[in-house]
Amino acid sequence: MSIKYLDKIYTFLIIYKESSFSKASKVLGISQPAVTQQIRILEDYLGVSLFERKKSGVILTKEGQEFLKYAKEFEKFLTNFEKKIKEFKNVDTPFLIGASPTVGNYNLPECIKYFQSLINKDINLIIKSNYELLEDVEKKVLDMAFVTKKKKNSLHYEEWIEDELVVFSNRPLPEKINLEELKNYKMICREPNSSTREFIKKIFEAQEFECDTLNIISVVHNSTALKYTVLNSHDQVVSIISKSVIKEELRNKKLFAAKIRGMNLKRKTYIAYKEKSKEIDAILNFIRQ
Repeated sequence: MSIKYLDKIYTFLIIYKESSFSKASKVLGISQPAVTQQIRILEDYLGVSLFERKKSGVILTKEGQEFLKYAKEFEKFLTNFEKKIKEFKNVDTPFLIGASPTVGNYNLPECIKYFQSLINKDINLIIKSNYELLEDVEKKVLDMAFVTKKKKNSLHYEEWIEDELVVFSNRPLPEKINLEELKNYKMICREPNSSTREFIKKIFEAQEFECDTLNIISVVHNSTALKYTVLNSHDQVVSIISKSVIKEELRNKKLFAAKIRGMNLKRKTYIAYKEKSKEIDAILNFIRQ
């Protein structure tokens, strides 16, 4: 039988399942005359009648019952073929994870190898801003994203880790400093629209502290640049950064950190996803352990 009769075979199966041409037309989304025409073409090709009309609906003729066996086998073949194609695509298509710069460069890389072993897939890690990541997850460009802020949308969010921010410098600092003491230092900051700066500003303003009173001498656009700008400064400078970014330099005493007395500079990190999949379930279950 020619492949051009595929849609007619499908129509035949729907009529059989619904026992009605009119009900089949609703399922198929085409007019009843179009359904009748498709069956007529199939019957003309086979040279037999497939259905017999009754008051209670339609029933298969003897020839129709015989054809049904082959139609079901054909349907089973196509279903299995579609399943195999999906499995093939799932193996070859990488799982796309997005992350904000600090999370993606410093918190997440050591987890990726575990994620890969869990889902048996290659993983591509894409670094973008929180806003861009959430847009991409919403549009299903990314499978999931690790972000430091949420927004109201149709996405699902789960808490991951807390990211601690600290004051740091290229010279030794007291273990704790008062917020007002920050005014005594030359300061390097992130750009105004960065999530880190927005978070710090919100915390400071809650303490009725104006960020404009700080002695800001320079602005940089990512955490790595901030780290090396402070590290390579001739004079003592300070900034605020995720502790995970400078953990090696703290251990080697190339940089020094302090906490702000009476303040909690910890921000939550979230996993955002549009809808569940077996890969997302596996990663979430691993993270919850």
